[in-house]
Amino acid sequence: MGARPRIALWLLCAAVYLCFAPGRILYPDDEIVFQTTRSLWERGTLAIEGIPKRTGENKGRPDGTFGWAPGVDGRRYGFFGHALSVVALPMYGLGRAAQRRAPPAWRHVLRSDHYYMHRRSPAEDWPRLTTSLTNCFIGALVVLVLVEWLRALGYRDRIAVLVGLVYAFGTSAWPYSGTFLSEPLSSAMLLASAWGIARFHRRRAEHPGDPIARRWLWMAGLVAGLSLHAHVLNLLAIPPLLAYALVPIHRDRAWARERAAWIGALLLGAIGPALLGLTQYLRFGSPWETGRYDHYGYFVDPLPGALGQLVGPGRSILLYSPALFVALLGWRRVLDRRRDAALMVLGVFLLRWGFTSARSDWWGGWGIGPRYLLPVVPLLLLPLAEVLEDLRGASRGRRLAVALPLLASVMVETHLALHSIFEWMIRLMGRTPPSLDYLERSHWDPSASPLLGFFELPPDVLSWQAWRLAQHGHPGPWRITLAVVAVGTVAAVVLLRWIVRRIPPRAVARE
Repeated sequence: MGARPRIALWLLCAAVYLCFAPGRILYPDDEIVFQTTRSLWERGTLAIEGIPKRTGENKGRPDGTFGWAPGVDGRRYGFFGHALSVVALPMYGLGRAAQRRAPPAWRHVLRSDHYYMHRRSPAEDWPRLTTSLTNCFIGALVVLVLVEWLRALGYRDRIAVLVGLVYAFGTSAWPYSGTFLSEPLSSAMLLASAWGIARFHRRRAEHPGDPIARRWLWMAGLVAGLSLHAHVLNLLAIPPLLAYALVPIHRDRAWARERAAWIGALLLGAIGPALLGLTQYLRFGSPWETGRYDHYGYFVDPLPGALGQLVGPGRSILLYSPALFVALLGWRRVLDRRRDAALMVLGVFLLRWGFTSARSDWWGGWGIGPRYLLPVVPLLLLPLAEVLEDLRGASRGRRLAVALPLLASVMVETHLALHSIFEWMIRLMGRTPPSLDYLERSHWDPSASPLLGFFELPPDVLSWQAWRLAQHGHPGPWRITLAVVAVGTVAAVVLLRWIVRRIPPRAVARE
């Protein structure tokens, strides 16, 4: 697989994500992470000011205290991972440049009737607009890394790319690309770790003793450790990833031969946790204190959360990433053909699902579906590659039986990506009688599901707002949108031609 299809795939996904992004900081979590980005850029520190009004505080907590904790130096520090804040620094710089140079009217590309957590002004709006687009590029990168992991496992290039496209547009990765939440970055880092391990095992099998192989395992270890800085929940993925890396070495009795590989990976993997402990000690006085102080979650009966994340009308991972329904058909085959990778995926999923289900905030706030399970969605698509591989030589009816549900998944995600879950939750909260819990309704009441509720809402995407602004005599943002569409269209054509060239001749003849 050459550079051209890789670039085309990334550009296509990034272009679509940009056209569907709302261009705002949507959640209080996002705002805290944004403030950390701004503080790093402007002052070179992690200290922030906080949100000056009530947002995500639990009942009984004072207004304006969400998302931060007082440090040992008396300043306020966000308790979310800082990896996204660091990655977003270039996009923040772009916003500062736009603040100085963009025509004043362009700022009105943002919806004025939405809820904002900051006092609006060009100096506040522009950096938030550009920074909020960071996940459009990270989300496109996740697609590319997923493709590379599947290729490292031995799947054909075309199959790997098709699975990547399904992930990009047939799962909740699409609506989450418009947020400034850490889940897309967590997805990228966990996938990169899995990719590095797969490359290590494949290369050591093909070229025993090759020193390049160990570098892939070193990369996997380093990224897995650093993933804790995206979200501390990624700690749960470390044991399955370790097993994925070390069990085949044990099975092959290659401990001595691969000593440099696994020792180096363990040492590099320890860098991330050590840095996390150090930063937590410097901020909060203890390497074990994240800053949450048990104000935001506690352990509960895991059954409601476990069921909700699987079958709840408002929280089911299957309903909000419906391509996973098709992937279920391939689990038996992937366990037979690529057992090590399949068991790693199951381990990552079960640990994350089990732990989050046992927490009082298992749904992850005002997100689409189960927010905390989003990083395992690309891993869970592994069996889909088996389903698509087995379509080689299949009848037209069987291929349609797979293609039509995947197309329906894309339509569902288009619907979800067009609208604002924050806007829907505010509306749902206002409609729920005081005797009922609006969050319980959002989990279990089908009529409260965004799948239905979003039909009531206007589009909440920059491209739509740019077109509306053009109707009022300010076409600049719309021209930028058209340029992004043009880039995405060219990328789609290049990628489609590449895919068609890789269809087996017999399949083309049957068509």
